[in-house]
Amino acid sequence: MKKERRIARELALKFLFPLEVGGEPDSSLGNRLENCGDEACSYAKFLVKGVMERRAEIDRLLSSSTRRNFQNLLPIEKVLLRMGALEILTGLKPSIAINEAVELAKKYGEASSYRLINAILDSLARRLQGGKIAGEGSKKGEPEEAKGTGL
Repeated sequence: MKKERRIARELALKFLFPLEVGGEPDSSLGNRLENCGDEACSYAKFLVKGVMERRAEIDRLLSSSTRRNFQNLLPIEKVLLRMGALEILTGLKPSIAINEAVELAKKYGEASSYRLINAILDSLARRLQGGKIAGEGSKKGEPEEAKGTGL
């Protein structure tokens, strides 16, 4: 399951990033997400749909979790932060959501992007749980709404 989720996050990133910079996602990627039913595609659809539907809410939460101007962040950082925030908001253990966003930032972001991603998502998770990392110590699985969602 871990490998499928990582693949799903990369698929979602590759779909959402062009939208962030004013472009269009690769049509073959959109078709792949629309027409496959494996776990990676299902979770990628959940991420894409969730980020797109809850973007304003997520951006407000992220903006209030940093002293930086959220709109001035790099597009790749904004997309990764939104995906990580969505996962935290929908019940994924924050340490997992943060780690996965950090790993993607190391792979696709600027040299220091991963530090920023880590700090902002950690701040968000702590704020949501009154100073404690949200969900730590509990075993939460895939959010219920992730199952069977489409774009």
